[in-house]
Amino acid sequence: MWRAVRLRGPRAVRDARELVRAASAKADQVRTARFTMTMSMAGEEITGTGEGTFTGPDTAMALTVTTGGRTAEMRVVDEVIYFQLPEDSRSRTGGKPWATLPEGSEAAKSLGTSIEQAKANNPAKTLEQVRQAGTIDRSELTTLDGQQVSHYWVTIDVAKAGELGLMSLSPEQRERLTVTFPMELWLDADQLPVQVTQNLTSVMQASGAPAELLNATTAVRYRDWGAPITVEAPPADQVGELAIG
Repeated sequence: MWRAVRLRGPRAVRDARELVRAASAKADQVRTARFTMTMSMAGEEITGTGEGTFTGPDTAMALTVTTGGRTAEMRVVDEVIYFQLPEDSRSRTGGKPWATLPEGSEAAKSLGTSIEQAKANNPAKTLEQVRQAGTIDRSELTTLDGQQVSHYWVTIDVAKAGELGLMSLSPEQRERLTVTFPMELWLDADQLPVQVTQNLTSVMQASGAPAELLNATTAVRYRDWGAPITVEAPPADQVGELAIG
């Protein structure tokens, strides 16, 4: 006897809020993932691999980054960024292999970084940005790496993004920028992010960045959603405050 079978697969959503509701609900259930990232800024390419637990304020990530021929590990745990230093730089932490940069510290400001920038690989942050400041321009059902996905083209309004926008800009700068940038988002059949890309060139142009800094793109790929992942801070006796200057 034949019976109808409902085929399970991705579906495209036209409304940004509906899209985020579906994706966020599933991501909140599984909470963990591994990822790879590529960032191109100021003529330099930064690549990295990482994993994380994405649970709101308790989000924790471990990321290994390669740039300029050097590789380093970074972790974000309990709202603190930890950088693993090369041996020739450990005198700046009293010989400790890990440097800590609490949010708002002078060291963090001098390095031009922040916890929010480190959390740019957090899919929850990306989805909330789409909900708050995104417009879905078009979508399609396609395949990526052999799996069925829903592919979305989204426009992000920087002024509407507020604190979810570019953390390198002040709130006043973001409000004055009447500019948008394109984001592309791929979700699998479970509405979980598979890939996210952003092109920030228009933002760099609008903010008056010099020509050599205009090209700015990021791409993040996610896999192994729901895998057993634990990220912990380095041992306390291996961590020192980074001395600047």
